[in-house]
Amino acid sequence: MHIKISITMALWRISVKSSGTVNGIRLEKGMFVEMPTPVSMSDPLRSNVGENKPKINNLFVSKYGIDLLKAGLISINHLESEKIS
Repeated sequence: MHIKISITMALWRISVKSSGTVNGIRLEKGMFVEMPTPVSMSDPLRSNVGENKPKINNLFVSKYGIDLLKAGLISINHLESEKIS
C-alpha cells in the first residue's frame, strides 16, 4: 500500500530594504533570497522568527557570502518579505 502525502509550499522573497554598511556588513538594496515555507506559515520575518533566522541567514550566506545573523541584521528593520507564490 502506498500513501501519497502532498505538501503545498509557499515561496517568499526576502529582500534588503536599503543600501548601507551595518555592523561591518555591506548591504545593497535589492539583494534577495527566496525561501520556501509550508503554505500555512505566515511571513517568515514575523512568525517563528527564532526558527527562521538561521534559515534566512543560510540562504544569504550561500548566495552572497554574508552572515546577517552574526551582524544582527535579520529583522524587519533591514529586510522585507513578499509572498511570490
